[in-house]
Amino acid sequence: MPARGISWAAEVLRRLKGVDFPVTKEQLKERLKGMYWRGIPIEELLDKIEKDTFETPAEVLHYLAEAARKVEEEKGLVTHRGISWAALVLKKLKGVDFPVTKEQLKERLKGVTWRGIPIEVILDHIEKDTFETPAELLHEIAVTAKKLEEMGYAREEVELPQA
Repeated sequence: MPARGISWAAEVLRRLKGVDFPVTKEQLKERLKGMYWRGIPIEELLDKIEKDTFETPAEVLHYLAEAARKVEEEKGLVTHRGISWAALVLKKLKGVDFPVTKEQLKERLKGVTWRGIPIEVILDHIEKDTFETPAELLHEIAVTAKKLEEMGYAREEVELPQA
């Protein structure tokens, strides 16, 4: 089953762990081989990107998000904001030294939402208090956001439960 949304971005980061940046599109194709986004091979997304070299993991996620939007438009798919959301989180965390605490994250990510859920609420529902890597953080957010969404809390008009 293809990874989607935030967990998809976390999988990209997991596969890029240990890669020396800058990285080329061809290196990305090799490293991300076998990954799919909504049933579409990652290579197809990478082929939509005109850029050939990427300086950071956040930049990779940003361009993949743009490519995903192009593919969604071409194929008439409903837009999901998971990849660009993860790229925004990484952008806001630029310069943060890991490990990082939940409280530090809440301050740094204040005002960020995922499908109407404030990041602080998602963080409040994660049992961990410290995150060792950005990939671990995105994974935990993905799992928790999915649970909240399944419970019907992924809409702004729904009152969120207290953690």
